Amino acid sequence: MAAKRAIAPAIENCYDAAFEFGRWPDALQKLADALGATSCVIRACDDTHPFRSDQRKRTTPTPDSTEHAGFSALWVKNIEGAPDPHCERLRLLAKPATCFTVEDELTTPEERRFLPYYQEIARPGHREWWAAVYFVVKKHKWFLSMFRDARSGAFDLSEADYFLRVVPDLRRIISLAEKIWEVSLDPTLAVLDQFNFGAALLDRRGCLMRCNEHADALFGSGLVVRHGRIRAADRESDTRLQRMIGAAVSSALDGPLLADPEVIARDGSFWLLAEVVPMTSFVRDLFNGGDFLLCFTDLVRERAPSERLLGQTFQLTAAEARLASSLSSGDGIDAASARLAIGRETARTQLRAILAKTGTHRQAELTALLSRLRTPSRP
Repeated sequence: MAAKRAIAPAIENCYDAAFEFGRWPDALQKLADALGATSCVIRACDDTHPFRSDQRKRTTPTPDSTEHAGFSALWVKNIEGAPDPHCERLRLLAKPATCFTVEDELTTPEERRFLPYYQEIARPGHREWWAAVYFVVKKHKWFLSMFRDARSGAFDLSEADYFLRVVPDLRRIISLAEKIWEVSLDPTLAVLDQFNFGAALLDRRGCLMRCNEHADALFGSGLVVRHGRIRAADRESDTRLQRMIGAAVSSALDGPLLADPEVIARDGSFWLLAEVVPMTSFVRDLFNGGDFLLCFTDLVRERAPSERLLGQTFQLTAAEARLASSLSSGDGIDAASARLAIGRETARTQLRAILAKTGTHRQAELTALLSRLRTPSRP
């Protein structure tokens, strides 16, 4: 009964982590503790997913429990010469999609005495025993991988019902988290919003997979999505756009990318610069899929420097960065405070802090400085 009570708050923490990625280490450590494990991680059975089992080329944080960091570093350091037997051997077991499996099903005591993985990683990292709960979310297989040290002892198949009780919640948590991960992690296009240009991921046929907020805001005002493809409302512009995307698709089959940038018009005037960027294996991994990155640069609208850039450059707080970005347009403090829905005195207090941190003395001087940090017209 005590174990049941311990699992419930741990699962609740995992639900919270689905909304805020930084909560995963603590949430998963609480889950590991509740399940009697030393540490645990969540992984996808998909070699193209950022959270795949093989983390040697990790480009993003992964859902690992707090106490797993040291072992993970040791694993990455030694895995080339001491391959992990778990994933390969699990494929040979006739297990259902939702299942519980333990170390003793995959390796023998003799193998654990001599295999390099146990000599160079498991024993030095105090993760001698392993088990995993496997489950399916939207036709994709995931698993909660759990580890114990020698003192805690082996996992046992007789405990299957105990560990499988977390599966229904884990399915819901992963289903929810995947929607959030797509806009909160590195592997997503939300990062590109910091650079103030539209970005869309295209597949090898030139069809839209997903786009960031800047690109999404362009649809309906000169760009449309029709039959899965991005098209320009202006006929001549659309001809150029489709020709550029088609050239990129053909180049992917034949050799180097041969697709020059094109200008898209709206209401008879130049509006956007469209460019196709090929996806290297590293970039594809970073953005969790996609074959081409289609970038749109607004040729008309002036861009304020991003809040992130201002914060990092001048060590501004989030609130100060928001105000500085708003002031960069040349509007007065009253207009900026109204736009940000903050009090006039609060805005003035923040302005004094911004002036001090940027080494300026008047708002006009600050505006002149910030104008030099505007995002260039070409990314």
